[in-house]
Amino acid sequence: MSGGPGTSTMLAELLEYARRHVPHYQSLVSPGPVTGENAVAVLRRLPLLRRTAVRSERPRLWSAEGDVRRWRRVHTTGTTGAPLEVVVDDAAQQAELAALVRHVRRHLGGAAGLAITHLTLHLASTSRASIAPDPSDAALVKWNLSRAWQLPDDEFRSALEELRGKVITVMPSVMAALCDRLGPSSGVEPRLVVLSGEQFTAELREGIQETFNCPVTALYTLAEAGIVAHECGESGTYHVEEMGAFLEVVGDGGDPLPPGVAGDVAVTPLVNRAMPLLRYVNGDKGVWVEGPCGCRRSGPRLQLVAARTQHTLVAGPSGRGVRRIDLAKLSRQLDLSVSRIARAGDEVVVEHHDPHPATDLQRTTIAAALRSLLGSNLTVRMLRTVSTPSAAGPPADPDPARPAFLPPGDIVAWAHGVLRGRPGVLAAVLTGSTLDPAAVSRFSDIDITVVINDDPCQEHWCALAAAMNRHLATLRVNVTEAAGLARAPLVACRLLAERHPVVGTLEEAGVTWPTTQVLANEARFWTQNAESVLWTRMTAADRQRADPVRDAWLASRFCLDALRYRLLCEGVRVTAARHVLQRAPEFGVPDTTGIWRAFAVGREHRPPPAPGSPEADEFLRAALACVRWLGRSL
Repeated sequence: MSGGPGTSTMLAELLEYARRHVPHYQSLVSPGPVTGENAVAVLRRLPLLRRTAVRSERPRLWSAEGDVRRWRRVHTTGTTGAPLEVVVDDAAQQAELAALVRHVRRHLGGAAGLAITHLTLHLASTSRASIAPDPSDAALVKWNLSRAWQLPDDEFRSALEELRGKVITVMPSVMAALCDRLGPSSGVEPRLVVLSGEQFTAELREGIQETFNCPVTALYTLAEAGIVAHECGESGTYHVEEMGAFLEVVGDGGDPLPPGVAGDVAVTPLVNRAMPLLRYVNGDKGVWVEGPCGCRRSGPRLQLVAARTQHTLVAGPSGRGVRRIDLAKLSRQLDLSVSRIARAGDEVVVEHHDPHPATDLQRTTIAAALRSLLGSNLTVRMLRTVSTPSAAGPPADPDPARPAFLPPGDIVAWAHGVLRGRPGVLAAVLTGSTLDPAAVSRFSDIDITVVINDDPCQEHWCALAAAMNRHLATLRVNVTEAAGLARAPLVACRLLAERHPVVGTLEEAGVTWPTTQVLANEARFWTQNAESVLWTRMTAADRQRADPVRDAWLASRFCLDALRYRLLCEGVRVTAARHVLQRAPEFGVPDTTGIWRAFAVGREHRPPPAPGSPEADEFLRAALACVRWLGRSL
C-alpha cells in the first residue's frame, strides 16, 4: 500500500541484494529477476519476520558484503524480555537524518539554517553534534539532559533557554517529564517539537503546546528501521517515507489487509544493506485510512492503533493503557529493571529489582510518562524488590558501567560498612564532584580516599581497593599515607576543603594544610605541564574528530585547578567548583565567558558544538589563557 515507482525500484534492488548476500534470504527470495513491476509480489511471498526470528537468525541476517567498520549497532527495546541487536550501515544512518530534515522542512515551509536538537534522559546516551550531509546547513545535536536535570529549577530553566528557536526531537515520555517539571508557559519557545519512538495521547500534545508554545508533530520510527512514516501536520495519521521504507498492514498469515481493517504493521526498510529486514513485524498495530488529506497528498495514510488489549499491562480510568512495549522503552531509557506494574485506585505501583533505589530522575520521569498515558490525576509509586522479573513486565538491559546519581549518603554508608574497624585505616573521606550532583559529568569518578598507617603498595591494600572498585561503577579508591598527601599539596587541600567523612578524621590521621609557598611551588610546575597538554590537544591534526564534550570537560578541569591554586595561594581555603567559579571574576581571569561555557558543556548542562568548529576550539583556548594567566600571577 505504500509504494510508488521509486519505492518499487528500491524494493527490487533490496530483494536482489538480499538473495545474493544475506544467508537468511538466499533460499527464501524467489529465483528469477526482480523488477519494479514484480517486486511487491516477490516480497509478499516471503514469511513475516518476527522479533523471535530476528533474535535467533541474527548472524544469518547480516550481509556478507559491505564495510563493517561503518556499521553501527542498535539495541532495541526488550518487549519480550531481551532487546534485539541490529546493525545499520552508513547509508541508512544518513538516510534517516535526511528524512528528519525533510519532515521538519515540510512543517516549517522549507526554512533554511535548521538547528535540530534531540533530547534524551538516558544516562548511557552521549551528547554530540554533527552536520547533516544533505542539506549541509542543518545542524544536528543530541543533548543528554540527565545531568542538567540535577540542576536547581532556576538553573535548569536557564539551561533550556538554549532550545529557543530550535527544532526539538524527543520521545513522548521525556517530553512528559519536561512538561511536568516546567509547567505551563515555560518561556522556552522552540520552533517545533517532533515526537518519535513511542505512541502518545492528544492530551500530551496539548500539554506540550501549553508548556512550550510551539507546534507539535510526530514521526513513526523504529530503532531497527529508522524513520518509516511522518505525521501529516497534527492529524495523527502518517504518510509513509517512500524512499525509506515499504509498509504493509497484514493479518496473522501475512496477507495484506484493506483500508479500514486493523492488523500488524510490517516494515521493510529500503536503504540498510548491513542487515536487511524484510516484512519485519515488531508488534505495532495499524490501519490504512482513505479519504482526502489536508496536504493534498494522494494515497492512504497509516493510523497507529494505540489500544492492544492483549499487550496492555495496566489501564487508567479513561481506558487508556500501558502496553508491554511502553514499559520496556521506559525501562531501557531510564536504566531500570522494571518487573511489575499494577494499579490500585488512583495509585500506580511500579516494581523494579535494581541494586539501588530509583533516583529522583528515574522516579520523576517514569511518573510523568505513566501519568501522560494513564491519567494526570494518578499517583505513581516506585518499589524496589529483590525478586526475579515476572512475565508481567519486561526487564530492562541497564548498562552496568553507568552509575545512577547515587546520593553521597548512600555511598558513604556502604563504604563505612567496608572500612569500619579495618586494621591500619586511619581515616576515609568521600570527595570530588559526587558531593554536588550538578557538578557530575560523564567523565567523573566517585572518589574515596583512604588514609592508612602502612605502605599503600602492600598487596592487601591493592586487593581492598580492587574489591571496592568492583562494587560500584566509576568508583576510584585512593589508598595513601599522610606523608604521601604532604607531597601533593593541592590534593591535600581538596580533601580538607571538600569531604564527606566515611571513618575517622583527616586531622587525626595527620593531614594538614600546606603553606602558601609550598602551593605556589607546585603551581609553577603544574602550569608548565598544563600548557603543554592544552597546546598539544589544541593543535592536533585530527581536531575534526575530537569530542567537544570531552574537550570542554578537560578545559574546565585545567581552569578549575588554575583558579584553585590562585585562591589557595592568596590564603583562601576554598576548592569546591561552584564556590571557586564564583570568586573567579575578582581576579581578572581572561575570558570568563569561555570558561563558564566550557564548564556547562563539559557537564552536559548545555548542548555541545560540532567537532572541529570554532566554538569547540574555544574551550581549549580559554583554558590555555587561564593557565598562562596563573603562571604570570605567581
